[in-house]
Amino acid sequence: MIRMIYAQVALVSTISLLAFGASTALSVPTAAAAPAQAGKKTKKHRTRKKTVKKVASVKIAAGTETLMFDTRAVQALEKAKVSVTVVSPATGGLASGFVFPLSGGKLNPASGLGSITATGGITLATSFSVPGLFSSESNSTISEPSLVLNSAPTLSFTSQQVSPPTFAFAGVRLKGVHPVVHGAAMTLANLSLSLSSAGVQFLSQFASGAFSAGEAVGTVTVQVTAS
Repeated sequence: MIRMIYAQVALVSTISLLAFGASTALSVPTAAAAPAQAGKKTKKHRTRKKTVKKVASVKIAAGTETLMFDTRAVQALEKAKVSVTVVSPATGGLASGFVFPLSGGKLNPASGLGSITATGGITLATSFSVPGLFSSESNSTISEPSLVLNSAPTLSFTSQQVSPPTFAFAGVRLKGVHPVVHGAAMTLANLSLSLSSAGVQFLSQFASGAFSAGEAVGTVTVQVTAS
């Protein structure tokens, strides 16, 4: 009788041990799966955050683009006796800056990247005369300033006296510049300009030897109203 009781106890113990081992084996995959599932959730959360931060470019409805030559550039043109006047609808002057109304384009309010077109122009002219003998005048107009703000930002103009008619007048420095946004209004202020070789060639018609490629020539400021 005692032997039978011992046998039953041993059988129950064995069954209990087997059941415990099985439950432990089943729980391991579940525990291992938990970090993987948490990782997937975290990855999905990060993806969602990145998607939310992405901002599309907005269409430009109105605004202005102001070109301001620096003091050295102004003095070089004045020394060469170059007269600089605006072509409507642009306004302003050499000392105060030239203001061009915007005609279109798109800008990203987060990065400031995009493209901007404007209307109006600037006419540069020089004259030479010998009293009683002859007088001559040379003039050229650059118009429709266009800003392309990307990996190779440039300020371009169109002129019938240049070949090709549309040329990159200056490179634009964007490093460290961030757009200031207030509702539908956006401002990119004091973007530094450095003359391109084509820009030097254009200005050399009026002030030969006064400018060189890559030199700082002024700034451009854009004030935009988005649609």
